[in-house]
Amino acid sequence: MKHVLTGLVMCALVFAAPARAAQPSTSPAAQANDQKQVDQAIEKQQATLKQLQSEVAREETKSHDNDAKLKQQDQAIAELQAQLKAANAAPKATGH
Repeated sequence: MKHVLTGLVMCALVFAAPARAAQPSTSPAAQANDQKQVDQAIEKQQATLKQLQSEVAREETKSHDNDAKLKQQDQAIAELQAQLKAANAAPKATGH
């Protein structure tokens, strides 16, 4: 049994060695190029993030402005309704 396990381990090593050798080794220049691409991708994502954050801030400002306008309109409507109610409740002058 021990010989069988040793044989399996040896077979695994024999098959793993060529597969590992087939993997491309990265040179320092290739690693630097890869790092440059990663850095550029990060910068692009950060720029996109900043743009989206500024758009969100603009939309929030518009939303707050619209909310304030709606509150003013609601207040004006409430005042006009109160005036209308008061006008309707006032005794009507009898004419002719």
